[in-house]
Amino acid sequence: MPSSFMNADGEQRVRVGWLIDGLGGPAQKDMVLVIRADRIASIEPWHPAQSMALDFSNATVLPPLMDAHVHLVFSGSVDPNVRSAQLEQSSVQAQAVIIKHLEQHWRYGVAAVRDGGDRDGAVLRCKQHKFLSAVAPVHVAATCWAWHVKGRYGKIVGRALPDNVSPAQALSLRREGIDHVKLMQSGINSIDRFGEQSRPQFGREELQALVAWAHDQMLPVMVHANGEAAVRLAVEAGCDSIEHGYFMGHDNLKRMADHGTVWVPTVMPMEAFAQAPGLTAAQRDVAHRTLEHQVDQISKAHQWGVTIALGTDAGGLGVDHGVSAWQELKLLMAAGLPLEVAIHCATANVANLMRLNRSGELLPGQVADFIVIPGSPGEALLELPQIQAMYLKGQRQNASTNL
Repeated sequence: MPSSFMNADGEQRVRVGWLIDGLGGPAQKDMVLVIRADRIASIEPWHPAQSMALDFSNATVLPPLMDAHVHLVFSGSVDPNVRSAQLEQSSVQAQAVIIKHLEQHWRYGVAAVRDGGDRDGAVLRCKQHKFLSAVAPVHVAATCWAWHVKGRYGKIVGRALPDNVSPAQALSLRREGIDHVKLMQSGINSIDRFGEQSRPQFGREELQALVAWAHDQMLPVMVHANGEAAVRLAVEAGCDSIEHGYFMGHDNLKRMADHGTVWVPTVMPMEAFAQAPGLTAAQRDVAHRTLEHQVDQISKAHQWGVTIALGTDAGGLGVDHGVSAWQELKLLMAAGLPLEVAIHCATANVANLMRLNRSGELLPGQVADFIVIPGSPGEALLELPQIQAMYLKGQRQNASTNL
C-alpha cells in the first residue's frame, strides 16, 4: 500500500466486513487489520471512531488460496491434439506454457502451488533459472519428475526407476533443488469399470526404503495412490500425502487419521470427466458414480479427523489452472465441510504440507498476504468469486479482476 495510507506510527488500518483467517473457525464480522511494514500487527474489532486507511466493509477478506497438486506443463484442454503437442513441447515452449498457467493461478487469487512433476523436469528447470518469480508472484514447490515402476502408469509425468540400483541410488539421480519427491503407487481410475483397483506399483520394503531416503534428505513425499492396497502401503510406509485416494476405503481413512497423513483428494478431474465430450453414456455414468463416491469419502474423512489439503490436478483433462481451485473448494463444501473449514484446507493445510512456515493464516505476526472478495462469505462464494484486490506483504498487487 502507498505510504499515504499510513498513520503517524507507520501503521495501516484496514476495515474488513468479514474476516476468514484460514484456521477453520467462523468468519469474524466488522474487524480491523492493523498492518505494520509487511506483517499483521494486530486484529481488532472495528468501531466508528477509528480512522481507516482502507475500507473493505462490504467485502470478505481471506488468505490467498493454494493448490497442493498441479501440473504446470499441461493445460486443461480437452483437445487431444493440444494435449499431444504439450507432451512433445520444447523447453522454450514449456517455459511459456508454465508462465501462462502461473498467471492464471495468480489471476484467481492462488498464491502457491505444488507441482506433481513432468517427465522432462521443466518446472524445476524454470524455477532454478528464476523464470517463474519474475512473471507472477506465485510460490512454486517443484519436484523433478514422478518416479514409477517400469511398465506401469506414470510416463506422462515421470520416469521409471532404473533397474539394479537401490532406492537411495535411484532417487539420488534426481535433479538438485527439488522441494519434494513424487512417487506413483497405482494406476489411474477406470471410467469403464466402476471401482476397479490396480495393484500397487511398489512393494512394502521398496516403498519404505524410498520414503526413508527422502525423509533423510528432509524431503516430503507425495504419493499418487488409488485403491485400498496401494494407499495402505503408502500410509504405512510413512508418506506425507496421498494424492487422489479414490476407492481407498474407510479403513485407510482411519489409518490416515492415526498416522497424520495428509489427503489431497483432487475431485475436479472426475467432475471434469463426468462432463467431458466424447464419453459414452455408460462411461459418463461411471464418472458420476466415482465422483459421488469420492465426495462421500471426503465427508467421512472430515468426520474422522483426516487432514485434507486442497489440490485440483490442474492441467489434467478439463481441469483449468487457477479457476479449478475455487471449483474444488465448492466440491469440498458439497462433501459437508463448512465454508471456513474448506478454506482452511485450501490455505493453512496446503501451506503446512508445502512447509511454508505457517503461511496461509491471517494472524498477528504473520505476513500480510490476503485477498478481498466483494460481499459476505455466502454471497462471495455462491458463484465464481470476483477478486477485488490482492495484497502480498501488505502491498497491493496488480492482477486481473475479470473473474
